[in-house]
Amino acid sequence: QAHILFKPAVDQQKVNPELDETLLNGDFVVRYDVKREVTAGDIQIVNGYFVHYFAPSEMPVFPKNVIFVIDRSGSMAGRKIEQTRDALLKILQDLRPEDHFSFITFSNRVVEWKSSLLPATEENVASAAAFVQTLTARGAKISAYKASQFLIFISDEWERK
Repeated sequence: QAHILFKPAVDQQKVNPELDETLLNGDFVVRYDVKREVTAGDIQIVNGYFVHYFAPSEMPVFPKNVIFVIDRSGSMAGRKIEQTRDALLKILQDLRPEDHFSFITFSNRVVEWKSSLLPATEENVASAAAFVQTLTARGAKISAYKASQFLIFISDEWERK
């Protein structure tokens, strides 16, 4: 168990405490030991960085509605699209039967995989995995704004169904 308390005065945060116009110095370093046999949650360590995911063990699992928005423009060619496919296949395996999901892909246009969210049945997950295997990077990228506007529109449509 760890508690971190850090309450420096404004003068202690300044690059030069004697000058009123100096900027605040925002560096804050926490040393955190992730080499533990028993942990609360999962720890992911990559290239010297870590993320610690944790939640109370007694917390109930809630059904999820997930829309995967996938960039398949030419900029995703090579390793990026391979990593995307690998991550999606792993996430699909972790969906629970009460979850619902679908895909929207975009490059030079936005495409729905299905016209509504599907329950994460064994059959739907297998179909989605087959779809994910076909993902390739090609075409020019549309703006993130256009893709987000389509996502808002389609989400509203799916909610009405």
